[in-house]
Amino acid sequence: MRPSSRTDILDAALRVVDAAGSADITYQSVATEAGLTKAGLMYHFPSRDAMMVAIIEHVVSRWQAELRVVLGVPLEESTLTERVRAFVLFAGEGGVTQGEFVVFAEAVRRPELSRPWLEYLQTWFGFGDGVDATSLLLVWLAANGLWVAEATGILTVDAPQRQALLSALIALTNADPKSI
Repeated sequence: MRPSSRTDILDAALRVVDAAGSADITYQSVATEAGLTKAGLMYHFPSRDAMMVAIIEHVVSRWQAELRVVLGVPLEESTLTERVRAFVLFAGEGGVTQGEFVVFAEAVRRPELSRPWLEYLQTWFGFGDGVDATSLLLVWLAANGLWVAEATGILTVDAPQRQALLSALIALTNADPKSI
């Protein structure tokens, strides 16, 4: 499969997930959205699980590319503090979709789909490396909470409130864990 074809198909699958509001997508719905036949889609993704893993990998890949831009230095040369700050800014920018939330929730619900998501989390935010990262973990969890709340439509944050939240979270990345 040409890379652009794969990207087009996976983007179509995400549009279907966004529209459906659930990960219960069908070959037919994705094929129709991608302009393929069901058989054509099945040629590229022999099972629904293979398609779901590819969708998760697609979202993780996009997230990592965007996070690298925000990070501004190579991942290998960054600190956990820098990566958490980058995530705060990335997650705090809004623009999240319900489809992305649904895809990641499906990975949690069905562990056989979770490998790409868990690899991303460990690569970027391995909090268990022996360092006291309590304040960073708190910030990361809060940024994730903001992302989830907006992705699910539970909360809409206006620009001044968003700026105040992001500033407070970034400030906490400098905090002594014992002071929190």
